[in-house]
Amino acid sequence: MMTGRPSLAVIGFTAFTLAAGLGACSSGGSSNSGAAGGGGATATGGGGGTTGVAGSGGGSGGTTGSGGGAFVNAGACGERGMATANAAGYDGTAEFYIIGEAGLGSDVCVVSFDVKRSAAAPAGCVDPTTSAACSWAHTVTFSNPTIVTNVGGACDASDSVPQLDAAGRAQIAAATVGRGFSKVAGHGDSLMKYDGTKWTVIGRASWDETSGAFGYDIRTGNCNYGR
Repeated sequence: MMTGRPSLAVIGFTAFTLAAGLGACSSGGSSNSGAAGGGGATATGGGGGTTGVAGSGGGSGGTTGSGGGAFVNAGACGERGMATANAAGYDGTAEFYIIGEAGLGSDVCVVSFDVKRSAAAPAGCVDPTTSAACSWAHTVTFSNPTIVTNVGGACDASDSVPQLDAAGRAQIAAATVGRGFSKVAGHGDSLMKYDGTKWTVIGRASWDETSGAFGYDIRTGNCNYGR
């Protein structure tokens, strides 16, 4: 669940340069997302991966994880976000998270970032199915990393991608990511990310054209945590 942040939803940044890496955990897995208000922006543009930080898109490519063998607990990781977004701007939050018990338990790590438009988006955000232009697209910047949950130091010892330890949080906070929204991409409305060369779909998202409320929750795959 998103903590008290502006009502919106990747990061379009799970896309990294964070965008490209925000879209997957090192152990692999499937991706799916939730509805607006449920929470990211993944963007990252995110990105999830990002987007984005898609990179989430949630959004700078995450580095390869340390490997499941180093960590004793199975988890699932992802990015969720909320924002107010339209053709004129993007103002919201993104959370990168790890869920315990192979994704069936509760959050063991949640790191929140502010996500705001910082520049025009790279050209070419179009629906991959219809080639229609995205409803909106922006370059967004992540800032203000805040640890919301860190059970047993899970954020500091995991093979999540992007990394959520101090170095990883600093990397995400320094990232700018291309994020957009397509109403009909793939099998439904989608968060888009710019991976440095092209726009791609991070996962499902929702957007209310009247209010600008945007939301996503993209499970990016399996990951491991704890020692």
